[in-house]
Amino acid sequence: MKRRKAVTIRDVAQLAEVSVSTVSQILNGNVHILASTPDVEREIQAIETLKAQQVDGFIFVSFMSENSRCECAHLLPLKEEGIPFVVINRPFSQEYDINQIRFNHKEAAYLATKHLINLGHTSIVTISGPLHHVPPWESAIERQQGWLEALKEHDLEVVPEWIYDGRYCYQGGYEAAQWLLEHRDIGQKRPTALFVANEEMTLGALRAFYYHGIRIPHDVALVTVGDPSYAAHMFPALTTFAHPIMEAGRIATRILLDQLHATDSLPTQNILLSYQLHVRESCGTKPEPNHISYSTLTSANHSSR
Repeated sequence: MKRRKAVTIRDVAQLAEVSVSTVSQILNGNVHILASTPDVEREIQAIETLKAQQVDGFIFVSFMSENSRCECAHLLPLKEEGIPFVVINRPFSQEYDINQIRFNHKEAAYLATKHLINLGHTSIVTISGPLHHVPPWESAIERQQGWLEALKEHDLEVVPEWIYDGRYCYQGGYEAAQWLLEHRDIGQKRPTALFVANEEMTLGALRAFYYHGIRIPHDVALVTVGDPSYAAHMFPALTTFAHPIMEAGRIATRILLDQLHATDSLPTQNILLSYQLHVRESCGTKPEPNHISYSTLTSANHSSR
């Protein structure tokens, strides 16, 4: 019997299309080719540490969506050194000519508002992210613009008091809902639906509504951006627009591998991804289940995908 040839670490690296050092790190249980940093200074340190470990490239993922034009200078040396990298959800100016994957914040807000309009709502409030922050949060501005565009497209009244800056935080969402409840009768209309620009503000708003006996979606329909794992298991389950983070990761990895294997320079890619809508109970399109169980909610979550 012919003896089977032993598989080497080089064989694994070739099949996976990664470097030998990457396979070695994984086999040894070393996940320190990974780093979580709260600010630019810490990111610079992480980059230098990973470069010292001879990583082949970088994928930068950020959920801090403020305008980062003034915070990208530390990445430019990577480009000058020929080290490939891709940034996800970090809005860089086109002038920097780097590979980036962005999320379509404006479209998500527009479609969320359209979804509520299609359900018959004509008085729709928004709890936005920080609109007046310096530097500005582009995601907050774009989501507010999407809400506004959908209303104008349907000739619906835009009430300035129905835009509340919730600062992308739980307390901001709570305060926004409190303010809304105290000023529900503005002009001739009472709002019947709410678009919330992220899930943390949604939790704060839901707590305020609970204390005031406001039922979702019976009294106010709600759609939010962000689809945390608990969204499908809340009562009511939240209708959400989920970040396309897995798709972004796959695309970023493909771009990085293409760069690593290319013999010539490749054109820079700037990709805009859509959020994914998960329709559940909070917008009022699905009836409440007769009983709550983990399996029921999981099935409902899977069917909405």
